[in-house]
Amino acid sequence: MKHNGWTNYATWRVNLENFDDIDTDHWEDEIVNQECTPYELGQHLKSYMEEMIEMQVINLNNNTAENYALAFINDVNWSEIAEHIIDTYRENYCCDNCNEKLNEQDHFCSDKCKNEHELLATHPKG
Repeated sequence: MKHNGWTNYATWRVNLENFDDIDTDHWEDEIVNQECTPYELGQHLKSYMEEMIEMQVINLNNNTAENYALAFINDVNWSEIAEHIIDTYRENYCCDNCNEKLNEQDHFCSDKCKNEHELLATHPKG
């Protein structure tokens, strides 16, 4: 069952509380060079969450809490969160036309890309 536009409650909640404000620069090389798929990035995110859970419950000596937390994150659609991170990065740091990394906070890497984008946006479809 969808939750706030996400696959399910677990995906929405894990993204909201752990990845929504995360600095996407950490995965910049993988995103820009397309070195990993959303699935592979999702697996990195899952491993990160598993480590976070382990670090937080180690002081509690409570395997039950850890087991519940790990069961909860098994319901997460990690690829969906990864795709969201990739899209957010590209919106903020890549050319709107060709997806090349931008050097400055602009929407296009060149006048050529800007003109192509505007031409396509105004060209009648069909």
